[in-house]
Amino acid sequence: MSSDTRTKLDGFDGLRALAALTVLTYHVALSRGYSPAGSLAPLLWELKGGVAIFFVISGALLYLPFARAVRDRRDLPGWRAYALRRSVRILPAYWVALTVLAVGPFGADVFGPDAGTYYGLSQIYHPQTLFGGLGVAWSLCVEVTFYALLPVFAWLMARGAPRSRGVRVQLTWVAIAGVASLAMRGALAGSLTGAFHDRGETLMVSLPGLFDWFAIGMALAVLRAELEVGRASRSAVGVLGRRPGLCVALAFAAFMAGVPVQNGDVFLAWYGLATHIAIGLGSGLLVLALITPGERGAASWPLRVLRSPVAAWVGMVSYGIYLWHFPVLMLIDKVWIPTRSSTVVTVALVWTGVTAGALVLGAASFYLVERPARGLLRRLQSRSRMPGRPGQNDETVQPGLDSLNSAGVAVDHLA
Repeated sequence: MSSDTRTKLDGFDGLRALAALTVLTYHVALSRGYSPAGSLAPLLWELKGGVAIFFVISGALLYLPFARAVRDRRDLPGWRAYALRRSVRILPAYWVALTVLAVGPFGADVFGPDAGTYYGLSQIYHPQTLFGGLGVAWSLCVEVTFYALLPVFAWLMARGAPRSRGVRVQLTWVAIAGVASLAMRGALAGSLTGAFHDRGETLMVSLPGLFDWFAIGMALAVLRAELEVGRASRSAVGVLGRRPGLCVALAFAAFMAGVPVQNGDVFLAWYGLATHIAIGLGSGLLVLALITPGERGAASWPLRVLRSPVAAWVGMVSYGIYLWHFPVLMLIDKVWIPTRSSTVVTVALVWTGVTAGALVLGAASFYLVERPARGLLRRLQSRSRMPGRPGQNDETVQPGLDSLNSAGVAVDHLA
């Protein structure tokens, strides 16, 4: 298979743009008092599922270089460079947003005794700090835990996967971990639809309760690695992936299946098992539409939309959008439209204002913080690989990974 087919993974920026805007829209509806009532309310509740899309994307794109290495029986990407890149990807922009939230007009209680908790992204492990600081950062806490686990998981796969059965071993253990996460969720909830109240709330908002969404992405990474070398093309998932329009239609159906069993507007991590599974399946199908190599379906409308320049740019700055949209919403609620009016016109005005503000601040975050930080890291890594020194095994030189990082198609995304 050609290297172009091997490394081409475009469209993920557009998907991240979609995920960021769905979360933004949910928060606008919630702040305006529009989501608790009305016929559209259950659909608006489901928009928070954009976070699950981010988690599946992270599982797929971050595990892909490891899946390729396990497949080819070669050294894994170096964990030191991996850890540095993940840290630089998340922390500088987050720290800036958190600090502004603390010292600006919002007056967030960040610089108290829990400052280390917030800046260290560990606030989800205590009920008193779960929604403190930059509230949306709860998902970043889950992401960094997954980042830390992933090289360990890949190392175990590399040691335990014989050449002839590597794909089976990987998929088996990914499935076991994902099913264990679901089993724990079901056992604590005690029902298919019941939300988590009075028990399991902290556990469900951490990686053990959400790992199944990452596992879906990891399984898709293994599929992609096999398809790149001409295997698994006739599998049911491989065939489905070459029909992106059908993937999107099935994803929409999966999301809709979770709507009637939500039991109200529940925090995403505390949804009952049925809605949780529906959101995960829908997110996985969206990622499947993009991760399958080949030209079939390349001209279909989902891919044309997700690969468009506008969608790609919004996705490129989507981390900043995610970090800044809630502070912008708080400011608009306080200064511009302080009333709790929930008319369609008011909601539309607030949504437009929040989207515009989040785009501006998200772009500023990308161009002034995120990209310079990553550029500095690349320069430091280049100096450490001076001519004449032995080649170093890290993910910056693995085939395909640089293509994931180009044009903002980051191998992780945060939500």
